[in-house]
Amino acid sequence: MDRHVRLRELLLGVEGLALLRTLYDSSEAEADRRTAEIRRVLADEVFSGAETTTETSARVGYATWAQRYDEPGNPLIAMEQPVVWSLLDSAPAGDALDAACGTGRHARRLVDLGHKVVGVDLTEPMLARARQSVPEARFVQADLLDIPAGDGTFDLVVCGLALAHVEDLAAAIAELGRVLRPGGRMVVSVLHPFQAHLGWHAPFKDGAGHRGFVREYAHSHADYIGAFSTASLRVRGCVEPRMGMAEVRAKERAFRHLPEATTAAYLGLPAVLIWDVVRPESP
Repeated sequence: MDRHVRLRELLLGVEGLALLRTLYDSSEAEADRRTAEIRRVLADEVFSGAETTTETSARVGYATWAQRYDEPGNPLIAMEQPVVWSLLDSAPAGDALDAACGTGRHARRLVDLGHKVVGVDLTEPMLARARQSVPEARFVQADLLDIPAGDGTFDLVVCGLALAHVEDLAAAIAELGRVLRPGGRMVVSVLHPFQAHLGWHAPFKDGAGHRGFVREYAHSHADYIGAFSTASLRVRGCVEPRMGMAEVRAKERAFRHLPEATTAAYLGLPAVLIWDVVRPESP
């Protein structure tokens, strides 16, 4: 599906979010600046330009994104990776699965920590990069809903920034839980559902600069907890990193034109949701 997204729509949305977040805390002068900017955005034809943006499947989108995925500047990875790695540091070495491994950033960490690692991903271009960067691991093309491993194969399962792309969350968590041994641990990171409700999907550009995105489903905390429970998994912890100024500035199009409003809209919002769960030794 193609959508001609106008810059004006984006900027008005940011202004509206900024107004709502500061409705009772800002001064009348600050509110007046917001509304004056809204009038300017509506009046200035420079903001009427549009870019065609195409929704793709995860398989197509990440295959297109593979060559540029590891470039610096991804705010989600900047927030997610330190937390996930701090959790992995406390897990004893064993058999580990990096599910939806992408270019192998978590697989690299797992190998360095002494794990025997298998990575699975939908997209062969991502796997090709993972094989180059983590030759010590084994990588297989597979869907999260159909992992080519027996029940209870792994001591540790990691799934980074992928489950929100799956509409049937319960089925995906059940499959990840199936391959986890009793006493094993699972670390899952996703786009925070609050951001998905605000329209944040996984954006990328192809080689010609054409914009696309992979949909992020706004699965709630209750959805995750229910799916974990159904899969006989127990939650040990939940971390919700929040956006700082680096992540606000990464909203490049909005920040370039409306730095104050973009900061008021996004600073401090949770952007990533990270779950730390275990499969108990006995039910």
